[in-house]
Amino acid sequence: MARLLLLVWLSTTCLSVYAKELTPLPHGPYAVASTNMQIADKHKDMSDEDMHTHLIGNSSFFGSTKYVADLMKYPESAWIVDVKIPDEDLYGPVRDETLDVVSYVTYPTQQIADPNPYDFPYHNANYGSFAHMLLPGEKPRLATTQDKYPLVILSHGSNAHGIYDIEHANGIARHGYIVAVITYGENRTHRTLSGADHTQFLRPLITKAVIDSLLDSNEFGPFIDRENIAISGFSFGGFTALATAGGKVSGEANTVHHPLISAAVATAPWTGGSYSGQNVYAFGDKNIGLAGIDIPIITLFGGKDDVTPADFILPAIKQLKGPTYVVELIDQTHAFQEGSWQDRNNWELLFLNAYLKKDKEALAQLKTGISMQGGNGDRQLLEYQKLLNDK
Repeated sequence: MARLLLLVWLSTTCLSVYAKELTPLPHGPYAVASTNMQIADKHKDMSDEDMHTHLIGNSSFFGSTKYVADLMKYPESAWIVDVKIPDEDLYGPVRDETLDVVSYVTYPTQQIADPNPYDFPYHNANYGSFAHMLLPGEKPRLATTQDKYPLVILSHGSNAHGIYDIEHANGIARHGYIVAVITYGENRTHRTLSGADHTQFLRPLITKAVIDSLLDSNEFGPFIDRENIAISGFSFGGFTALATAGGKVSGEANTVHHPLISAAVATAPWTGGSYSGQNVYAFGDKNIGLAGIDIPIITLFGGKDDVTPADFILPAIKQLKGPTYVVELIDQTHAFQEGSWQDRNNWELLFLNAYLKKDKEALAQLKTGISMQGGNGDRQLLEYQKLLNDK
């Protein structure tokens, strides 16, 4: 009888340890501010469609381009990086050119008595508002509760832009992170006769340049914890995260990466697909180019996603050498429902706290949690990732 009771107790204990529904973290304690992204008065009433074209970038047949940098009211106060593109075949039609890239940086700030909120003029600010946007000439004043903060880079998908991530960035920054959101605008580099394969190599190159601009800056460099830098991306942004973390695009050894990336979040990452009956892999044959990545990575995927399908993502992440976490967003297509974006944000923050802040409680929850409360259906594939981590 005593032995039976012991077995029941052990079973109950194991279930409580390994079958845990996690409670999302509450709203973070920090006030946040962002670098300037104000649109010039003459452009602020343009249509959402036209604004979208400028945000994703556009190139005409005759070579003229559109990009959000052209719309800035205070370009000298915006975070714009001139990215020098190497004179190499990898970069196709834009080799040996310089590309201006707009980002915004959202960060924990000191309390502001008279904040300057700003609604970016796109879809009625449905994707969030800048809580306090720096005025021209105003320097960032980071919160003084700690000397340095982890850095998180947010990378958007194809035909998308960083404005989609305004509230996403706010939410991370409120928990004590410096967050840089890149708007790549790579569509302006497309040429009718040369295709767009070069953008796969541009993405990590641009990302590295933005990270370096922050590290080298007087505004943010002294406040960034260089030992704790992560990148998070969705779709082609998830591909970008893997490439910047060390994945070899198309198996190409000269793929640019950033050696200071110490963790990554890849949501519905593009790792390849079947096109016209032929399998294409983003990182070389069977995605073997991911084998050099040995940092912690959490991958989230939609169970019904046919754009970045699980039958490519799951075999791809088997190549990773570092701690690997896998979460299925149940029944989600590539266009996640709102609740699943909440799930992504909650898993992402837990992962960042575990690996960038070295939060032992967060790490314990990450290792044992099955799903997140709220949102839609989701499940961490603990048995699957145990096989990955034991290899």
